[in-house]
Amino acid sequence: MSVELFRRARRAEARAERTEDRRRLRLEFLRQALAQGFDSLKVRHAEGASGQESVRTHARLMDDVILSLTRLIASDASRAGLPPTPLVVMALGGYGRRELHPLSDVDLMVVYDGELSPYVQRMMQELLYSLWDLGLQVGHSLRSLDDCVAMARTDFPSRTSMQEARFLAGERRLFARFRRVLRDNVYRRDFGQFLETTLGERDQRYRRYGASPYIGEPNVKESAGGLRDVHTAMWLGAAKFGARTLRELADKGLITPREQAAADAALTFLWRVRNELHFFSGHKNDVLGRELQPRIAKNLGYADDATSLGVERFMRDYYLHARVIHRVSRRLIARCQETLSRRGSAERRQRQQALADGLVFFDGQLHLADRDVSPLRAAPARLMKVFWHLHRLGCELSLDLERALEDTLYLVDGAFQRSGEVRDLFLDICRGWGRVAQTFSEMHEIGLLGRYLPEFGALTCLVQYDVYHKFSADQHSLLGVENLEALAPGQSAESEGAAQVFNEVDKPELLMLGMLLHDIGKAKGHGHVAKGIPLVRELVERMGLEPADGAVVEFLVAHHLTMSHIAQRRDIDDPKTIADLATVAGDAQRLKMLYLLTWADMRAVGPGVLTPWQARVLHELYTRTNAQLAAGRVDRPSRPQIAERLRLAVGEEQPVQVVKAHLAMMSDRYIATTGVQRMAEHVRMLQRLGEASVVTELFHHRDLGSSDLVVVTRDLPGLFSLIAGTLASQGVNIMSAQIHTRGDGIAIDTFQVNDPTGEAVTSPAHWGRTLDALRAVLTGDEKVATLLEKRRASGRAIGSGGPAKITLDNQLSDDYTVLEVKCPDRLGLLYLITKTLATLGLDIATARIATEIDQAVDTFYVHDGRGRKIEDPAALARVREALEQALMQPI
Repeated sequence: MSVELFRRARRAEARAERTEDRRRLRLEFLRQALAQGFDSLKVRHAEGASGQESVRTHARLMDDVILSLTRLIASDASRAGLPPTPLVVMALGGYGRRELHPLSDVDLMVVYDGELSPYVQRMMQELLYSLWDLGLQVGHSLRSLDDCVAMARTDFPSRTSMQEARFLAGERRLFARFRRVLRDNVYRRDFGQFLETTLGERDQRYRRYGASPYIGEPNVKESAGGLRDVHTAMWLGAAKFGARTLRELADKGLITPREQAAADAALTFLWRVRNELHFFSGHKNDVLGRELQPRIAKNLGYADDATSLGVERFMRDYYLHARVIHRVSRRLIARCQETLSRRGSAERRQRQQALADGLVFFDGQLHLADRDVSPLRAAPARLMKVFWHLHRLGCELSLDLERALEDTLYLVDGAFQRSGEVRDLFLDICRGWGRVAQTFSEMHEIGLLGRYLPEFGALTCLVQYDVYHKFSADQHSLLGVENLEALAPGQSAESEGAAQVFNEVDKPELLMLGMLLHDIGKAKGHGHVAKGIPLVRELVERMGLEPADGAVVEFLVAHHLTMSHIAQRRDIDDPKTIADLATVAGDAQRLKMLYLLTWADMRAVGPGVLTPWQARVLHELYTRTNAQLAAGRVDRPSRPQIAERLRLAVGEEQPVQVVKAHLAMMSDRYIATTGVQRMAEHVRMLQRLGEASVVTELFHHRDLGSSDLVVVTRDLPGLFSLIAGTLASQGVNIMSAQIHTRGDGIAIDTFQVNDPTGEAVTSPAHWGRTLDALRAVLTGDEKVATLLEKRRASGRAIGSGGPAKITLDNQLSDDYTVLEVKCPDRLGLLYLITKTLATLGLDIATARIATEIDQAVDTFYVHDGRGRKIEDPAALARVREALEQALMQPI
C-alpha cells in the first residue's frame, strides 16, 4: 500500500511548482489518508478486531505515511541540488515491534555514517516537521553509527529501543551494518551487566506501578503482568539467545509451546484493552482506573448477567492474562540467570543436599534429581511433598521443577483429593509458622492448590467490584493467611492483643484452613456465606478431616462475618450481645479462631478497612465474650463499690454527697458501661454546668484515629439530632454514641468521632468552630438546617435520598428495640434519622454508625418514652413508615 499511497501523494502535489505548495498539498492528502485509516481502525476495533490486528494495522498505516514522506522529501532535496548521502530511517520501541496503539508515540531514529551532511539534516528536519504538522506525537533522534554504539553502552532506554529497531526507509546495507555493529560491540558484551541493569529497571518500575499482577487499578503497560514485562523478557531473550519473538523463544526451547500459546493469547488481550483505553479516553492513557473499568468492560462486550457484573468478569480475564505474562517473563528471566550461574555449577552440585522423593536442594532452590519426573508420576502425593519441602526449607522452586509440576497436575484426581497422606502434608504446611502464605501462593501459581481444593480454585482471579475490596477473592484469602502469620511468635505483629490470642490457639492449622476457605461461596454468586457452608462441608469430608476438626472449619466459614457485624453494628456494652456471641461460639477455642479470622479478614479487604478504633472494638468484643465463656457470666462491681472508687477518683474536689447523688440519678446501664475515671470527668463537668448552658470535653486517641466528645447539658427534645446535625455541618463524623440522662434531666452524651480522613479531630481551630456552632444550636441562636445548607453550598455534600432498608428487632437486646437503617449515605443523614425518632417520642440509648461502600448502616438501641421496648405491631409499623417517608425527603 505504501507505493500506492506515495503515487497518490505525488499526483496530489504534481500541480504545484513551489516546494512550499507541494509540501502543503501532500500534507493535506496524507492528513486525509491518516484520518481515514484511523477511522477504519476504530471501526474494526469496535467490530471486535483482535488486539494484534489493530496494532499491526496501525503500524502498517504509519509505515505507509512515513515511507511516502521520506520519498517525497528526498525528491525535494534532489530538486534543491543536495547530493544524497547514506542514511536509514528506523522505527523504535512499540512502533519498531509493530505494536502501535491508537494514541501512542511514533518513535523514530535516523542513522547516518560518518559526518552529518546537509542532505541528512534536511531529511530529518522535513520529516519531523511534516509528522508534527500531521498531528502526530513523535519521539525522534538523529545519530551517527558511533553515537548509537556509545548511547547503547551507557543509556539503558537507548539500548533497549535500538534493540527493537526496524527498517523503514533508506539504505538497507547501512541498517544491516547498524545491527551488526551493535550486536558485536554491545549486545554480545557483558550480558551479566545488562541483565542486572534490566532487572534493576524492572524493580524500579514495579515500585512505581505495582509489583503484583492483581492490583486494583493496573497500568496495562507498566504494572507487573503488563506489556512491559514481555518487553523486558524479549530484550533479554534477544540479547542472550538471539530470539526476537515468542515463537523463536519456543523454537529454541526457552519457553514451552503451552507457555507460548498462553502468552500470545494474553498479549492480544492486553493489546485490545490498551487500544480501548486509548480510544475511549481520547488520549494516551494506560491506567485501567476503577471509574473506567465498567465502561471499558461494556465496550469490550462484557455485559452484566444474573450472577455477576460484566466488569467483574472483564477484570477476572485481565488478571488471568496478566498472571500469564508475569509468569512467562519471570521464567525467561530465570533461564537467563541460569546461563550465568552454570559456571561452577558442577562444584555446587557436589554440595547439594539429597532429599527423599526424587528431589535435591542446592543454590537455594529445590530441584528434581537429574531432572527426572518419574518419581512424581510414580507417587502423585509427592506433588504435595514438594511444597512440604519448600515450606520446610524456605527455598524456591527451580524452573525445571515448576514446569514438571505443571506437567503432572493431571495426577491430581479424586484419589489424590481424598488421600490421607496428602491431607497430612497439607495440614503440616498449615501448622507451620512462617511462609505458609508464600507456600500457598506458589502452590496456587502452579495450579496445585486449586486442583486439590477446587472450591478454592473457583476463586482464582474472581473480582468483587466495589470500593472496599482491593484484591481478587483468591488473593484476598491468601493475604488473610499472611495476616495471621504476622501474629505468630517471632513475626512482626501489628496487634499485640491478637498476637497473644494467636499463641493460645490449640490447632492453628484449622484456623489457616478456615481463613483460606472462608469466601469459597463467592464463586456461586450473591449470598456467599450460606452458599459456602455446603461447599466447605463437602470439602472437609473429602479431605478426611476428623469430624470435630471439620466442624470447626465449617463453623469458621459459616460465621466469618459474625464478629465484624457485631463490632460494627451492635452495642457491645449490652449483656445480651455478649451472651449471644458466646452461644454462637460455644467454646473458647472456637471464639479465639473466629476473632483472629475476623481480624485478618478485615485487614485483607483493603488498606484502612480495619481502623485502629474498629480493631479495639473487635478485641473488646472478644475479651468480653471470652470472659463470659470462662465464667458463665461477667462479674460487675456493685453500686456501693463503684461509689467508693468514684469518691477516690474525685478526691477532695467534690463532697461525697455530690458523688452519691450523681450515681443515684444514673441508670444501671451507665453504671455498668462507664469507667470510673470517665465518671469523675462527668462529675467535674456537672459542677461547671451552673456557669454555662453547655459544657464539653474532648479526649483524643490518636493511636485509634478517634476523639471522644462529651457533651453535658440540660436535656432538650431531639438533643441527639441537634448534636449530630451540627457535627455533620462541621465535617465531623460520628462513629458511635452513648446517651445518658440523669434523673434531674441533665444529659451526659458521649460521641466517638473522627474527621473525613479517618483520623482523630485534633485541630484546635476545627474544634473551636465546631463547639461554637454546637453552643449556638443548643442555645437556639443557630439552626442545624442553616449550618447544613452552608456546608452543602460549599460543595462538600454527598449523596441524595433514596430507598431505605429498615429493620426493627426485639430479640437482640433484653432492654431495647434495635433499629437498623441502611440507605444511601448523604450529608445530615444521622440528623434526619434521629430527628424523626425524637418526633416519634423514642429515646436513643446507644448508636453505632457505619458505612458500607456508599450505604450508611446506622444502628440505634431505642425505647419509648416510658423506658420500654416497642413491641406493639402498630407502633413498629409507625416507626418504619415515618422513617421511610423522612428518608425520601431532602434534608
